[in-house]
Amino acid sequence: MEFINYKTYGKCAKLSKGGKTMLVTVDLGPRVIFYGMDGGENIFYEDEKDLINKGGEFFDKNLAGKGIWHIYGGHRLWKSPEYIDTYYPDNSPVNILEEGDSVTFISETEATTGIKKSIKITMDEEGNAVLEHKFANCSQSATPPIALWALSVMDKGAVAKIPLSTEDKGLLPNRNLVLWSYTDLKDERLTLKNDSLVLTQKNIAQAIKLGAFIKDEVCVDIKGLKFSIAFDTPEGDYADYCCNVETYTNDIMLEIETLSPVRTLQKGESAVHTEKWRLERQ
Repeated sequence: MEFINYKTYGKCAKLSKGGKTMLVTVDLGPRVIFYGMDGGENIFYEDEKDLINKGGEFFDKNLAGKGIWHIYGGHRLWKSPEYIDTYYPDNSPVNILEEGDSVTFISETEATTGIKKSIKITMDEEGNAVLEHKFANCSQSATPPIALWALSVMDKGAVAKIPLSTEDKGLLPNRNLVLWSYTDLKDERLTLKNDSLVLTQKNIAQAIKLGAFIKDEVCVDIKGLKFSIAFDTPEGDYADYCCNVETYTNDIMLEIETLSPVRTLQKGESAVHTEKWRLERQ
């Protein structure tokens, strides 16, 4: 690990292994702002022009001095279900903990939720990575039912592929498809197949979002590369009509999102959601 200054994101930790490079923000976050082949392009979207942000009365009243929320881009850890306090401004520096081959990036405790977020990253010899996302309840009371929500914001041209079950369940259903109110099933970016859901980022401003519950990895084709995310699917209740994976796109970027089960965290309790990343040439 070494530290560099990267574009508008300030100080970043550079992790390199197996011909792949990852940049993780230190002056804000934690965010994995860059992931790609050595010397190659970033597969993640970078919002250098601050096109996507959120402010308003909640921030002015409850988060004085914290600023507003910015998408920044890259990969982030969020809280589900999605309410206004999900948009906590991660504008403050993070703490870093090195342990053997792993590096953990730790946020400040959120003033509105009492949650401290962290992402522990371990890269293997091929430059693929395991990301252990963690919520720690640092408040004096239990949280409401919440889930860890890991979002990867992909750059333009991304094609997300979510596998759907083909298991023969006889008289019982074998898959679910969850729609948001603004989703148009006739949208040209959406392709529904018997075994998969495919969403393609295009220059169309209208947003579209879908979700499902799956037991396989999700993939994104982007810039001649294949980015795969495998993740835990433990038993439990899931948010958004039982989704453990969701995908969203507009004219700027595409998100591929995985979720843990919903649970209440007691005072001092923690929860973890793990993703395994693999990046390869097509």
